[in-house]
Amino acid sequence: MSYSTKADSRIPSGLAPVEPRSLVAPALLLAAVVFFFGFAGTGGDALDHWFQGLFWDGKAWLIPHGHPLGDALAYRGPKALIIIWAALLILAAIFARRVRMRALFFLACLAVVPIVCTQLRAVTNMATPLELKTYGGVHDHLLLFEAKPSGYPSHAFPAGHASGGFALMGLYWVLGTRRWRGLALGLLVGSWMGFYQIARGEHFLSHTLATVALAWLLCAGLALAMKRPLAREVSSPS
Repeated sequence: MSYSTKADSRIPSGLAPVEPRSLVAPALLLAAVVFFFGFAGTGGDALDHWFQGLFWDGKAWLIPHGHPLGDALAYRGPKALIIIWAALLILAAIFARRVRMRALFFLACLAVVPIVCTQLRAVTNMATPLELKTYGGVHDHLLLFEAKPSGYPSHAFPAGHASGGFALMGLYWVLGTRRWRGLALGLLVGSWMGFYQIARGEHFLSHTLATVALAWLLCAGLALAMKRPLAREVSSPS
């Protein structure tokens, strides 16, 4: 079936529905996370510290830095697998014409989500738990919208490591009837990577929740931007 105006208004079964309104839910979730955890008096700060306390005994973190098994299963291991997947997507985009646009879309998700999350940290200017006095560090805990002194850490919000896992949610837009499996995979892998970082003091719960919302928003935005070529590819005959 050739691509047409009708195909543009009716997404083929191989793609998840995507319209401008698809961006509303993730944008609202991101705004809610930023507001709840970014201001004093909302309860977000208390929730962050309560949850963090589950992994801190007053002297050490539940998962120590340099733990070989944790590093293999939740840090370097997943990161390596995602990089290998990205390399395979590049090959698919070059040689597999039938899935080229879907490969490029998913590759864009795997690249854009971590890059945006990592670069945003220079703007949000937030410290990791292990850098704070509460957990044996040297800095005071300051919220997102509080003024920060010169030299305050700025590599925590949103979470960079977990963003690679949450980027896998991009599969939702290209797996057709199995799209929910793709969404579940992204949420599970991202959460696994995110909670590993929380358990060793690298991030607060709020950092990871912001990453979920931002990854969802970015993947949905990329799906919207690539809607026509994706629909054309799925609608084309084999």
